[in-house]
Amino acid sequence: MKELAVYEAKTRLSELLVEVERGEQFVITRRGVAVARLVSAAAPAARRAQSNTQRQRVSQALGALAELRQGLSLDLPLRQAIESGRD
Repeated sequence: MKELAVYEAKTRLSELLVEVERGEQFVITRRGVAVARLVSAAAPAARRAQSNTQRQRVSQALGALAELRQGLSLDLPLRQAIESGRD
């Protein structure tokens, strides 16, 4: 993430917007202190899409585990299985 002063951001706004559309991010500073961040408005949508993909993968993995588990039993009470696994 690049930093630039308020004056420079004001002067180069059109150029910065082109770069932001390509995915670049900028921190705008005043007297060396960060006051704003310039990011693409499309970024949240991209994050949502990625999040949805991750949710689908987790859902598929849980479904696969449920299929593996069908028909299986411990043949002993859960507490006893837990205790025997602590050895």
